[in-house]
Amino acid sequence: MLKRNYFQNLIKYFGLIILIVILLQIDLISVKDQILKTNLFFFSLTLTLNIPHLFIKSYRWNLLLKQQNINYTPVKSFLVYMSSLYIGFVTPGRFGEFIKTFYLKSDKKISFSKGFSSVLVDRLFDLYLLIILGFIGIWHFDILGTLSEIFLVLTIIILFTPLIMLNKQLMGKLLKLLYNLVVIKKVKGKIEDSFEEFYGGLNQLISPRLLVSGLFTCLGYFIFFIQCYLIVMAMGLSVNFFTITLFMSISNLISFIPISISGIGTRDATLIFLFSLIKLSPELAVSYAFLVFITFFVTGGLLGAVAWWIRPLELHELQN
Repeated sequence: MLKRNYFQNLIKYFGLIILIVILLQIDLISVKDQILKTNLFFFSLTLTLNIPHLFIKSYRWNLLLKQQNINYTPVKSFLVYMSSLYIGFVTPGRFGEFIKTFYLKSDKKISFSKGFSSVLVDRLFDLYLLIILGFIGIWHFDILGTLSEIFLVLTIIILFTPLIMLNKQLMGKLLKLLYNLVVIKKVKGKIEDSFEEFYGGLNQLISPRLLVSGLFTCLGYFIFFIQCYLIVMAMGLSVNFFTITLFMSISNLISFIPISISGIGTRDATLIFLFSLIKLSPELAVSYAFLVFITFFVTGGLLGAVAWWIRPLELHELQN
């Protein structure tokens, strides 16, 4: 058991090990000089866009809650959403996502199982879009050679996967597997309610109104990709909007693999490889990855800390 726990902890911090290896092999002086040359106007604009970007994502979650007849004001859902970012930033394993369920239980007396249904669907919107764009990127840049063509086919198939939701029996089996693998392991016994209650909450979300949430997902990510391109402009790189959109989609998709905290290390390694496809140096890739980390994780975490200060959860609310 001790060996298993040691291995699991090592996997969590594998990204940090990757980062250390990368930093030992590149010219850190060049990285420092590149970061210091960053255009502050473009970078400041990038940071400012965090507010509309994150508000749109929180409003999407707010719409999902309304479908379950859970009334949260847009401002309150924004504070809760930002607080979850803060907790996710300071804890490994994306635990921050589950903080939303604690808020729902505290504020609206909603069970953890039902609360998690909206959190899961909210997260799946992001994953779904990233899978589509990431797979297009793998195909477009021919990353896996002849296997890259398969990803174009997979993209087309994935576009139609929402139709699975119409088959409640199959959907129930898939979600029960996900529920057992993800929920129980992540929250470690906090969610004790039945799967049926979770699936009941999910059924309230399965309606054409999900298309509206999908549109907000596209809008939120459009702003995100504009931010990514503004970092390109701030660094003076010769990378177009389409290319950096696909690069960041692939990078963010890989960050879902639970081998790092906030994508540290894995993001750098992925961008080093992707930047090499367009003849840009590892130093530029690491510099870009650092500015991405500052923009979306450090700044997002600080905004989340303010939201947590405004609306914290008491310790007893997490324990009960």
